[in-house]
Amino acid sequence: MLKIVDFFIHFVKNLKKTGAVAPSSKFLARDLVEPLENLLAHNEEATPFNILELGPGTGPLTNEIVKILRPDDHLDLVEVQEKFFKIVSKKYRGKNISVHFRDFLKFEPEKRYKFIFSSLPYDNMARPVIRKIWQKKLSLCTQDAYICYFKYFKFRKFKSEFEEEIVNTYKQDKKLILRNLPPANVYTLQINQEPSMQKSISGSRHL
Repeated sequence: MLKIVDFFIHFVKNLKKTGAVAPSSKFLARDLVEPLENLLAHNEEATPFNILELGPGTGPLTNEIVKILRPDDHLDLVEVQEKFFKIVSKKYRGKNISVHFRDFLKFEPEKRYKFIFSSLPYDNMARPVIRKIWQKKLSLCTQDAYICYFKYFKFRKFKSEFEEEIVNTYKQDKKLILRNLPPANVYTLQINQEPSMQKSISGSRHL
C-alpha cells in the first residue's frame, strides 16, 4: 500500500488524473458502499450483480466492496494510472474480480451494471470530458441501477451543468462525510427512469 506521503507525491505529478491529496478514508468508502450493503441485507437471494468501480486508486473503496461481494457477483475495476493498476492487480484477485488498465472512455464491456462506483476527479477535467464520462456511465447502467460517487466539499458547485442535471434527476441521497481529507459529499443516484428519459438526458446540450 502506498503511504500517504507517496500518494501525495503521485498526486502532485498527476494532478488531473489523481485529484486527491490522500487516499479516501474508510469512513467515506463505507458510506459509498452502504446502498449496496443495504440492498443485499434486505434481499439476500437477489440475482447476481455486475459491479463497476472507476478509478480504484490504491483500493480503499475496493476493500469495502470486496467485503460484501458474493461469489456469483462480478466486480470490474477500471484504472488508467499504471502505478495504481499494479497495486490493485496484486491486491484483488479472484474469478469474480477483473482489473482493467485503460481509459474508461475506451472500456467496452459486454455487460451492464447494477452498481457503478466512481472516485474520478471530475472537477479537474474539462467539461466535454465530464459529459462523455457521464454519458458512458448511463449507457452501462441496468434498469434501476445505482451510481455512487463523491465530490470534495470545497467544490460546492458543479463544474458541469450536464453532471448537475443528472444528479438533480436521479439523486436518492446526499451525505457530507467530515472524516475524510478533505471532507466530501457522497451522492447516491438511482437510475430508475424509463430508457426514454435516459436518452433525453444523454442528448442534452448542456456541458
